[in-house]
Amino acid sequence: MNKLIVILLSCLTAFNATAQHQHKLSRAESFWGLHFDRHSQLTDDHIGATLTDGMVDSMLSMARPDYIQVDSKGHSGVSSYPTQVGQQAAGYDKDPLALIRRVTEKHNVSLFVHHSGALDANYVTNFPEEARFGPDGTPDPMLTSFFGNYSDSLLIPQLKEIALNYNVDGAWIDGESWGIYPDYQPAALMEFRSEMGIRTVPTDPKHPAYKALLEFTRTRFKDYIKHYTDEVHQVAPDFQICSNWAFSAMMPEPVPADLQLDFLSGDYDPDNALYTANWNARCLAGQGKPFDLMAWSFVRPNTPKTALQLCQEAASVISVGGGCQIYFRQNQDLSFQPESFEIMRDVADFILPRKPFCKGISIVPQVGVFYSTAGWKSQVDDVYRPFGVDDIRGVMNALLDGQQSVEILMTHQLMDRIDRYPLIVVPEWQTLEADAVEQLKKYVDEGGKLLVIGATSTGYFDDILGVQQQAPASSTSQSLAFEERFFHLEGAYREVQSLPGTEVLSHMYSTNDLRYPKGIATTVSSFGKGKIAGIYAALGSSYLTSTSPVIRDLLEEVITQLNPALRVHVEGSHKLNVVVTEKEARLLLQVVNVSGDHANAQVKAFDEIPALHDLAFTVAASQKPRAVLVQPEGTPLDFEFTDGKINFALPELKIHQIIEIR
Repeated sequence: MNKLIVILLSCLTAFNATAQHQHKLSRAESFWGLHFDRHSQLTDDHIGATLTDGMVDSMLSMARPDYIQVDSKGHSGVSSYPTQVGQQAAGYDKDPLALIRRVTEKHNVSLFVHHSGALDANYVTNFPEEARFGPDGTPDPMLTSFFGNYSDSLLIPQLKEIALNYNVDGAWIDGESWGIYPDYQPAALMEFRSEMGIRTVPTDPKHPAYKALLEFTRTRFKDYIKHYTDEVHQVAPDFQICSNWAFSAMMPEPVPADLQLDFLSGDYDPDNALYTANWNARCLAGQGKPFDLMAWSFVRPNTPKTALQLCQEAASVISVGGGCQIYFRQNQDLSFQPESFEIMRDVADFILPRKPFCKGISIVPQVGVFYSTAGWKSQVDDVYRPFGVDDIRGVMNALLDGQQSVEILMTHQLMDRIDRYPLIVVPEWQTLEADAVEQLKKYVDEGGKLLVIGATSTGYFDDILGVQQQAPASSTSQSLAFEERFFHLEGAYREVQSLPGTEVLSHMYSTNDLRYPKGIATTVSSFGKGKIAGIYAALGSSYLTSTSPVIRDLLEEVITQLNPALRVHVEGSHKLNVVVTEKEARLLLQVVNVSGDHANAQVKAFDEIPALHDLAFTVAASQKPRAVLVQPEGTPLDFEFTDGKINFALPELKIHQIIEIR
């Protein structure tokens, strides 16, 4: 029998299929979802032609999602359903949104739409005076202006139509933070001049007032989100809204208390996706909102990933408490692609058994890496885009590769939670907030352990590092040595002299020869009741692009010298990430196998991930546990408890397991 027919019929019994949940789950309750977007065009005709109830029913039965997101309007500004408010396409054979809503209701599966927000090419074509203007006064071909009528005349009315007329549960608003640029509309210029008291609005990022223009634009963007969420929630209070990438790694700011975003989300880059997911998940995890991340099911332009790849990416997100969704393409007529249903099923088989051990977990504070909002803003010339973070991402990767349980702490989070962490790591930033520096010094004085990395960042702490600057930070091409192994460093380095009481752990060299030292690389010293270490070179960006065990092992040794009270130590492989979490008084160690070709730019899809074997764990505990189990299988592990330490071995790690300690 034809494979396509088998897929479509395999899950069909009577059409009134058994509901997958007792009730539709809110986004906060959800764990696993599917995303589809099409970005329909004006010329698209016969939309809905091959989309059937049975197709949707088969997909839902096989994939078993908590929710799906389907296309309603892409960046072209053309609606993929027969809207009465916005721009229709050329023709519709049936209403795909109504059909999908009908079937998802029968399954108790929540329905969200993928809806382009600030980007709407059709609107700015029809109303060029309401486009965002470039510095030369030219209307943007895609981006609407926050100083026009777009929100009130189209975005809000269409979201109300979707919520009220189609009973859709929410919207994932795309084309937002990453697509925003300064606006040179006359109304925008007038308001900026009034606020700043200047006549000339900067167009050059080197202009002293350009940072102020960026901040002005950021504020107007948040005002725009608040306006449309407030207006929609007034008539549809249960309609759940997310602005793609808002308050994420691209937007390291606190979520304003009066801004009614119901959840946070983003679709991460499909290239080197495992580490990209690691970074973005950790930036969202501390924001105090339900969050999920979207994996792409394909690599550009259109090579499908395997289910195995997608499971590994999902593991990096669910291991820190996030939900997982996967992006599959819809066809031009808004039908789904049945050949992808088996991949959905296989990923669901992996994800769903892990929900009891990943949904609703809390990360136990261990290593906090400082994401300075001021540092980020000083290093970027964009409103909100994924730049200026190579150093912190590289440091995070090196710590994860050393089996540290790492969280990312944005400035507002650091100031609120610093005392909970046995170890804080400050990566290279050109600027740090004065109050954050003061708080970090107080943290060390009161017993905390602090590692500062970078030629510039360390300069904020010379007084407690026990060093004296010999030469200012400058670009260098030297070798850093650790345990007679070398790493060639291209980046900033600052030469310092150690003062009495400061221990030197490593040096820089002019070449890969220990006879030619060029300066101190790493120091450690005591301050008050705590300890502080400094690395005077920018290691993070180097590790991000040129991974080396020398950097990883140097960081591991520095942490050993600082001796923070960390809960978990693992031996046996560096190819795993560890996250220490808890739920309902149970310690849950999330362990993720990061082997495989995910970082190889020449490999688009892979179907093998080497398993890890005989991993030895030591876990600090106040009392002997009743049991140590490998979840989700529930397999018991033998263990020993001696001197406040639980010791056990994990025989095999395929992709992701949870070690439950009761």
